[in-house]
Amino acid sequence: MKRILISGVVMLAFCLASGRAAKADDIHLCATAAACSGNAGSVQLLSGGATTAFVYGKLSSPTPDTLWILVLTPVANNSGSWNSGTNVWQLLGESPAATFNVTFPNLNAAICNLEGGSGCGTPTGFSAQSFNVQDFQVGTSWTGAMDTSPNSFTLPGTPAAGDMYLAFTENSSGYVTAVSPWSSSLLSANVPEPSSLVLLGVGLLGVGLLGLVGLGRKLITA
Repeated sequence: MKRILISGVVMLAFCLASGRAAKADDIHLCATAAACSGNAGSVQLLSGGATTAFVYGKLSSPTPDTLWILVLTPVANNSGSWNSGTNVWQLLGESPAATFNVTFPNLNAAICNLEGGSGCGTPTGFSAQSFNVQDFQVGTSWTGAMDTSPNSFTLPGTPAAGDMYLAFTENSSGYVTAVSPWSSSLLSANVPEPSSLVLLGVGLLGVGLLGLVGLGRKLITA
């Protein structure tokens, strides 16, 4: 009987810990609607100068939350507002809830996900030592959305290559209740769309053919 009770206590503690941890990543951003149903291993790339993204996640009870988008703009040196000596939530004047992991996001992890590489996905070509940060309110009554039918929104501010986007929710008491994990955050990469790459390939092929024709004429006349 004692063993059963101990097992039950352990399971209850595990469930409570799991539920608490889930709060921290109960909001998710996606580069495309289809990506919301996937399982990205690292920050998602916004290609082709995209200005629309998608968001899904559960409602944090007891009341609807306010949805915010956090924009991180990379800075080459340590002069950005979020640097080795500052905390991003303090900069924004936010107060994470008691159940929320206040150490996320971490500056080193943000830099790692921006740059890519070992443990942080494909290298992106971007780099930073710090970031300038801004937050934008994009919804006053977040009631949740499923990954199969996410809500779309326009990226706030002036999107530029290298900008990173995280989502977070704030309850009616003004506390941060959830923030998107890196795998559900975005990086504006300005990667050309596939159609643009095709056109570029056709153009290069045309230039190559013209070069061959010119070379053939020279050989004939020689």
